[in-house]
Amino acid sequence: MEVVYYFDKNLGVSPVKKYFEQYISTNKTSAEKRDYNYNIIASIDEKINYIREEHDGRAIPPIAKPLKGYKFFEIKHRKNEDTVIRVLCCRHKNKMVLLNAFEKPDHYKTRKEKRKIQRYLNKTDEYYNNFILNPNNYEEYE
Repeated sequence: MEVVYYFDKNLGVSPVKKYFEQYISTNKTSAEKRDYNYNIIASIDEKINYIREEHDGRAIPPIAKPLKGYKFFEIKHRKNEDTVIRVLCCRHKNKMVLLNAFEKPDHYKTRKEKRKIQRYLNKTDEYYNNFILNPNNYEEYE
């Protein structure tokens, strides 16, 4: 099972890779903040590799869970007390594809937040459909 980033030709980037860049940028930050950011990336990477190795890229709770009404699943990682990082993935043939990533409040009740989450899910559904039609639109996961 190979792990890959979905690459959007229209955007010219991989949405997940672009999201992760905020945690691995070399901007001048404190050592403590840099360590915190690297720990986030390392923890998400461990979850991705665990799913790839132990579950052949399939969503197995509690690390990953299928999303009702969608053909992709989510990996959740707690960023802090109030925020959860969601990495949306799918399994296609011999690949586990990282489609999209975003942050959401742990608890949200406003209509505005619900619409925002729905837009991310709809966009990810679009990425999924694009990948199925063009399975060579990917970048190597590193």
